[in-house]
Amino acid sequence: IQKWLNVVDPTSNYSTALALREPGTGSWLLQGREYMNWKGGRGGVLWLHGIPGCGKSVLSATAIEDVENVCKSNDDHALAYFYFTFSDSEKQNLENMLLSIIGQLPKRPSELGLPAEVVDMYNSTGAIRKSAGTKALKDVLSRIIKGFKKTFIILDALDEFPKAMRGSLLSWIGELRADHAEGSLSILVTSRPEGDIVGSLERLDPFTISLQSSTIDPDIRAYVRNSLAGKDGFQQFTQGIKSEIEEKLVSGSQGMFRWVDCVLRVVEECITPTSVRDALRELPKDLDSIYERILDTIPEKQKEYIRRAMNWLAFSAVPLTLGQLAEAIVIKYEVNKYGEDSEDLFDMKSLMSICPSLI
Repeated sequence: IQKWLNVVDPTSNYSTALALREPGTGSWLLQGREYMNWKGGRGGVLWLHGIPGCGKSVLSATAIEDVENVCKSNDDHALAYFYFTFSDSEKQNLENMLLSIIGQLPKRPSELGLPAEVVDMYNSTGAIRKSAGTKALKDVLSRIIKGFKKTFIILDALDEFPKAMRGSLLSWIGELRADHAEGSLSILVTSRPEGDIVGSLERLDPFTISLQSSTIDPDIRAYVRNSLAGKDGFQQFTQGIKSEIEEKLVSGSQGMFRWVDCVLRVVEECITPTSVRDALRELPKDLDSIYERILDTIPEKQKEYIRRAMNWLAFSAVPLTLGQLAEAIVIKYEVNKYGEDSEDLFDMKSLMSICPSLI
């Protein structure tokens, strides 16, 4: 039954996001009034929204880790989370999300095993494990939640759920919120501030945190400072040069961690103070511009491999590991056989060295 419930695994997304968090960052969220009221007060919906690259997924992982600690010391509290993602169609599916959330919720204090509702639903799907249906899953989830004093549900990247079907997801969040007493259910969601999401969530009277530069800048500064202190490529620079880099990146980031990460990779290639200052004067203003610059710097002989890699990543039916991608990009479509020449196989480290900011 547990295997049936865990049709997708959001823990990989959580682990990846948590690994990106710099020590000391995100504390402003955990100590903020909105978060504290959401976690320990009236509950309801907490909505974190911001532009691409501002660290929403890392903040959701920060919240998950914090709530996990609460649940460990309170067996009548429960947590489940889900990461929607463009790169995996299985994680753009409402039924898969519901199954995953049900599967993550621990057994209730009064039960020895899986909830009877889950066992009954599993048996109803038959030997071929036909779809349980979203309505049945919603009903079962709601009944399970009512068995806990407090339940936390964290959903990352609502905007990565297909827009054509997003209404069903947003409606469910509203229905779930309305079906539970104040203080018994806390739902945290992150997204870009897209129109349909804004309209649906605002009707739920959420706690709202806008991830603007003024909010994110202290975390970005910590990230830049830790990178300059810890990465080998920056050890040759004086403290004065590092301070110049820090100030330029924080002021130019517009709240985008992703932009800062890409720029740091560019600056790390500089070998003199003059080249550092030249790079800082010519910084691209946004993510599109910096991606264009990265692509322009790829040697001509390697661009074909990058083009193939981008095609595989964009159109693969399932997410690829780095090793799978390294092998896939050496396939020559015009030949009938693959794998006869082992020298053609690409090394993973070589692939990352070509475009570490893109993959």
